[in-house]
Amino acid sequence: MRTWAKATFWVLGVVAAGIAVLAGTGAYFVFRHMDTRAGGEAEAIQAIEAVKARYGSRPPLVEIVDPRRGDIRINRPDEPSAAHVDTVYILNWKRETRELSRTDVPLWLMRFSTVNIASRLGITPERFRLTVGDIERYGPGVIVDYGSAGEFRMLMWVE
Repeated sequence: MRTWAKATFWVLGVVAAGIAVLAGTGAYFVFRHMDTRAGGEAEAIQAIEAVKARYGSRPPLVEIVDPRRGDIRINRPDEPSAAHVDTVYILNWKRETRELSRTDVPLWLMRFSTVNIASRLGITPERFRLTVGDIERYGPGVIVDYGSAGEFRMLMWVE
């Protein structure tokens, strides 16, 4: 086998191993910090409203108005936040499972997400482009609050 072919296979193997390590690290953080328990919609709404109350009337970074039509708005701030953020929190409730799930993920881990990488490569449309840098610039607050009454609720915020 030629030298360049061997080198190519080695490089591809190292890249694949790196991706596997990142995926494993991400799964470890998510599952290690996940808390799932039985809960109803009222409990989910109460938990979501308690989080939203901490940030006042500031609009979320991402507003999902009508996902079927692609009406999604990103509220990028004019000035960067002085406060540092390092953790993403997710609260999720689904009617079909009647489970209320909470998890937290370090913000640095999101730098390796497919959304962040696609945005950096310019694959996503400009109006949907959202990177970890946008979240850091936004600062502490609600990133996404989305749901359908009686079906599901999801809140993502950073602190």
